[in-house]
Amino acid sequence: MQTPPHVAAPGPTNEATIGDIESALHSLLRSLKQTKLHEYLLTKAGVDVDRAGTALLYVLYTEGTCLRVTDLAEQLQIEAPAVTRKAQQLEQSGLVSRAPDPNDGRATLLRLTVRGRRTINRILAVRRDWLTALLADWPEASRVECARLLGRLTNNINQYVKEFDA
Repeated sequence: MQTPPHVAAPGPTNEATIGDIESALHSLLRSLKQTKLHEYLLTKAGVDVDRAGTALLYVLYTEGTCLRVTDLAEQLQIEAPAVTRKAQQLEQSGLVSRAPDPNDGRATLLRLTVRGRRTINRILAVRRDWLTALLADWPEASRVECARLLGRLTNNINQYVKEFDA
C-alpha cells in the first residue's frame, strides 16, 4: 500500500519504539473494549444503555443536531439497518426521537430527547471522572502532552483511513 500524500513517508525509525507503540495501542484498545469497564462506567452513571446505544447517543451528542440514519451509520461505520434497530430500542427507552426528514420523505432523522441528553451527559461525566482519577498522579505537563499526542495520532489515523474511502 502506498503512503497517502498527506502522511509523511516513513523515515528511519527505531523498530523497538514502533513495536512498543504497537503493543501499547493493542493493549489500550483491548482494555477500553472490556465489557467490565463499560458496565462499571454505566453503573457509576446510573444508566442502562448498551455499548452500541452509547455510541449512537454519543454521535448525536457531539453533532449537536439531528442526523439521518444513513449519516449515523456512516459515522459509526456500521450498516444502516443496525442503526435503525438500535434507534428503535433507544426510542422505546425515550432516549431518542425519530421524525421524517423534511428534505427526503424516505429518510428518518434521529435526535436526542431531553432524557437522552441527560443520559449521555451522565456517561460522559463518569468517564471524565474515571480518566481524571487514572491520570491524577501525572504532572499537568504530561497530561497536556498526552492529549496533544493522542489528538495528533488520532488525526493521522483518521486521515489515513479516509484514503480507503477515496
